[in-house]
Amino acid sequence: MNVALDYQPNCVVALDIDLPADRVGKEWNSVSKEFQKQARIAGYRPGKAPVALIASRYAKEIEEEVKGNLVREVISEASKAHNLKLTSVEEVTEVVIAPDKTMKIRAKIAVTPEFQLPDYANITVEIAKKTIAEEDINGMLEYLREPHAQFDTVADRPLAMNDFAVLTYEGTVEGKPLGETAPTAPVQLQGRHNAWVLMSEGTLLPGFARAIEGMEAGQQRTFTLDVPASFPLPELHGHTVTYSATLHGINTRTLPPIDDALAAKIEPGSTLESLRQKIRNRHQESADHQFEAQKKNSVIEKLLSQFDCELPERAVAVETSSILKEIVSDSKARGISDDDLKSHTDQIVENASQSARDRVRANFLLLAIAAKENITETEAEIYQAIYELSERHKVPIKKLASDLSRQGGMGRLREQIRISKALDLISSSATVVEPAATPAAQA
Repeated sequence: MNVALDYQPNCVVALDIDLPADRVGKEWNSVSKEFQKQARIAGYRPGKAPVALIASRYAKEIEEEVKGNLVREVISEASKAHNLKLTSVEEVTEVVIAPDKTMKIRAKIAVTPEFQLPDYANITVEIAKKTIAEEDINGMLEYLREPHAQFDTVADRPLAMNDFAVLTYEGTVEGKPLGETAPTAPVQLQGRHNAWVLMSEGTLLPGFARAIEGMEAGQQRTFTLDVPASFPLPELHGHTVTYSATLHGINTRTLPPIDDALAAKIEPGSTLESLRQKIRNRHQESADHQFEAQKKNSVIEKLLSQFDCELPERAVAVETSSILKEIVSDSKARGISDDDLKSHTDQIVENASQSARDRVRANFLLLAIAAKENITETEAEIYQAIYELSERHKVPIKKLASDLSRQGGMGRLREQIRISKALDLISSSATVVEPAATPAAQA
């Protein structure tokens, strides 16, 4: 097999491969025999037609299968023979089998970039570790006692701040329902019937609660509110909303005391002291997890700042697409509209592309560290990874494993395990220092 190499930018290598006739002929005969077993030709029993007849009658089909069998096999062999760390076959531009059974293959492959490893054994990062304070515990207890509040009807006074108003209201803009001007506005803003509305400065539009303050049960009131430019619904900026409201009732909320009785309601069998300790432990676990995540991110950022390399553009494109899907999914979960996303398309794509380049570069770096440190994946780790994927995507393990093997995903899964273990290694040896105090903090 003769191979000519042409090294191109962005980790691409063009291969010009000439395969000898004996190699191609051997594969041709093997494929012809498989066709012979399956062929049904008049005058011959199944599987007994002469190979020469099969080769003649099914020449085109045999040729296509021979090409398919040999191309990737030969590209892989050529890569290994020339110490090319193949990551993907970018394109196959030519595959020709000559009458004498010699074969020519022209293809472009992506290879692992070459770079000098930065000093990953001596990394110092600045991270502030969160200390669990009493105010964190008290804040969670306040949150947990909310569902156990008692509500009482008030009939001897008008509506006041911090009450819960039982209200029917409707918003309009220039005489039309608010939803026509702002189709993405939540229903709470447009209007509701017999809704419980907390009398707070942050309720609905700025000024809404103050506008209905002082109303009595059964009373109706119409008022207008100018929408400020800071309000998080651009469709309403510059508009005046008119609300018509009818107050049906007034309720007050009384929170229970924070004591052993409340603790037992929140978590049966608990005392206030034991509940406080459980909350502290959970906060500490969360803080520890956040600290480790920040540590790993900081380690990667530090290492990425110390080296650069070319990247396969296809790998970057695939990663960019994956990140964009994550952004869209996360944005929809947070209630961001498609129109808002489209209005920032250029910035979103630019950010995703940069993140993708950093992620691809980090993966190459961590795989190189894994190779240097002889980090490998165990069969137990592979099974655990497949099991977690199966649980996440609700796919039977056997089917998932089969799909991964068929689609080439098992190799990527093995790489991800090595990447994760390499990151664990360098993160565990990194030195963490508290961030230096700012002048303002020192003052």
